[in-house]
Amino acid sequence: MAMMLIQHHKASEYADRAIDQFEQLRQDAAASARVMAIVVHPYIMGAPHRTKYFRKAIEHIRGAGDVVLWTGEQILDWYRAERRRLGP
Repeated sequence: MAMMLIQHHKASEYADRAIDQFEQLRQDAAASARVMAIVVHPYIMGAPHRTKYFRKAIEHIRGAGDVVLWTGEQILDWYRAERRRLGP
């Protein structure tokens, strides 16, 4: 969100960066799992001139088909289950 408030980037830059980051992490994930954090501040991304760019990024990610959208708690649960499965 600093890019919006401090660096004064256009709202469309959010979608461009999020999609670029996702695509790179998706390639990297061929070898092992990757986590992409998506920061959302409703006061900032909820502004009418920004919501369509947030939506664009989320729709792109969801459309990939080979990813999951999880909360931090869900990621932690998965990680702990994997650790138990793989052992010490």
